[in-house]
Amino acid sequence: MSVDPYAPCPCGSGKKLKFCCSDLVHEIEKIDKLIHADQPRAALARCEQLLTKEPNRASLLDLAAMLKLSLEDVDGAAAIVQTFLAAHPDSPTAHAQAALVATAREDAATAVGELQSAFEHCGNDLPQRVFEAIGAVGHALLLAGDLVAARAHLLMYAGLAPNDDNEAVELLLRLNLQSGLPLLLREPLTLVKKLADPPKPIAADFAAAMELAQRGRWRQAAAAFESLRDQIGSLPAVVYNLALCRGWSGDKEGFVDALHDYAALDVPYDDAVEAEALAQLVLPREDAALIETLCLSYHVEDADVAAERLLADKRVEIYPVDPETFKSDEDTPPRETYILLDRPVATAGVDIELGQIPNVLAFLSLYGKRTDRPAQLKVTTDDDQLFTVVTGLVTEIVGDALGSIDSRETLAEKSASEEALSWRWRLPDDTPSKHRRQLLAERRRRAILDDWTSAPLGNLGDLSPEAAASQPELQVRLAAAVLIIEQASADPAERSLFDELRSRLGLPAAGPIDPATIDWQALPMVRVPRLELAALDAESLSGLLDRCTLAGAPIATLAVATELAGRDEPLAVRRRAFQQLVRKVSHPDAAIPWIEQAKTLAATEGAKLGEWLLMELQVHMERGDFDGIQAALRAIGDREAAEPEAAQAAYRILHQSGLIAPPGERTDVAEAPLPVASGSKLWTPDGDAPAPAGPAKSAIWTP
Repeated sequence: MSVDPYAPCPCGSGKKLKFCCSDLVHEIEKIDKLIHADQPRAALARCEQLLTKEPNRASLLDLAAMLKLSLEDVDGAAAIVQTFLAAHPDSPTAHAQAALVATAREDAATAVGELQSAFEHCGNDLPQRVFEAIGAVGHALLLAGDLVAARAHLLMYAGLAPNDDNEAVELLLRLNLQSGLPLLLREPLTLVKKLADPPKPIAADFAAAMELAQRGRWRQAAAAFESLRDQIGSLPAVVYNLALCRGWSGDKEGFVDALHDYAALDVPYDDAVEAEALAQLVLPREDAALIETLCLSYHVEDADVAAERLLADKRVEIYPVDPETFKSDEDTPPRETYILLDRPVATAGVDIELGQIPNVLAFLSLYGKRTDRPAQLKVTTDDDQLFTVVTGLVTEIVGDALGSIDSRETLAEKSASEEALSWRWRLPDDTPSKHRRQLLAERRRRAILDDWTSAPLGNLGDLSPEAAASQPELQVRLAAAVLIIEQASADPAERSLFDELRSRLGLPAAGPIDPATIDWQALPMVRVPRLELAALDAESLSGLLDRCTLAGAPIATLAVATELAGRDEPLAVRRRAFQQLVRKVSHPDAAIPWIEQAKTLAATEGAKLGEWLLMELQVHMERGDFDGIQAALRAIGDREAAEPEAAQAAYRILHQSGLIAPPGERTDVAEAPLPVASGSKLWTPDGDAPAPAGPAKSAIWTP
């Protein structure tokens, strides 16, 4: 293949190859052919040969650095880039290569700085290497845990990428759907574009700062907004834009400081609370009250006697765990592992009350005697108010077979507020699922309203929420702390719980929002559940539902989907609402009525039923409802002639669950064996079949 002489020159000058390094066109073409022939070492050798004649030639230095990186010779690439920067300090390509080297070394901070230098030396054209560096820096920031800067870089890359390059978009979508990622960190952060009635000189300075920010020159934009703030005072738009430009350029501390400043200004209450909450999430103030998780190693005189006594006590239960959970340097795993309870497990869980449920106090690992060490009992527990209870129970149960403590190791530290929102209990095995959910709701209510409100919080100056409620200057911080735990909820029924929490703490209620009074299309996800959805038409609801789904916002998705599914609209309009309701409801029992509605509507309109029958099959599998499973399989089998794709999908679901023979050993779908409850996702025509469920891994000492 031939190199296009009118393509941008690889040196990054912004000129066409023909008008820049025209004397190297044929050599670059040879190197390009070697690269496409998968001969990078030969291509590098040719580059190095040419560099002996022209050691400072930018296009050759760029190609050599790129080839070194492709061969994972990071130090070699770094040496070339150092020469490149010394010879061409104003080259955006040289700085982009420096950024790429830094990402290869997992040095995200240096990578961001070099990329900013590249932007600052760019003209109107963006060299290819700078474009590549944007994506690489975004990945490096993600690995470093800087989500704010990572999202900004990945969004920029996605906006500049050609239509067939969807890598950044797919990564952002996966990030949005990542379980446990706070919703506030999934929100797109956008600059405030205008000042309200500024004088002309100020308006010009603001516009100049905005232009820098919009060109990705965030470091310079931050300096410009900071200068503007010092000149005219802390106007909300200036301070907020300063925060974003700092955050996007990897300055976490500066980002958080500016957000705290913004939240203290005269801005709308919700804006202040969300800015403060974002600051607390990105860089939380450490709580003074930290709880250590300890591992105590006891000398054991006789492991057999210890095992016998542990098994004999009803407050101890065997608790098998995955061997991979233990340290890799342990030559032999423990002979047995247990959990220690504060009371014996109740004989029946049908009517058990919250106060009767045993709590897990510790995790025990019993090791037999070895040539280089005696038998040991390791006790993992928290150094909290129950620590002496735990050590006392262990001594009581094991008795004289237990010796002294040989070692005490700190495994982790956690805040008192974090611990207040977690608990470990042991429900009787026969506790009905409906009763389990009721008990869980009761326990979570107690954790939020009682335990959390009395625990000290670093973000409140180590005051508890109850104590901070009497201090007006802490109101926004306190409301932000409430919002942080609220936006982690996935159950719409808990909205009333947080309404009660705000009322107890004397905080303003999170009232309804009239879409006619705001730009509801730009409304942050955390506020969408408060939107008066009945005022929106079906088309608007459909668009909002897509946005909620892509943001991975479960409560907002359920709220919008519920409103849309209840409208008198054709199935085509309501289809995605029914899908999301079936997928997102808190328990499979709640999915059944929505599936029935969708089936009825499909039958009325003469539409296909296969999609809803497959969802019904999987929901019944999750519920362990064998009669429902058989009914769904029969219905799918009855429609096999009309909807063969549904029958084929059912085969895949059952096969991947290990319930029927592989393809070629066909089993009639209506006579397939009964599946057990499954955690697989629901199949839809626009999705893949569910992945097979793997064995669950036990977790040690986690909520």
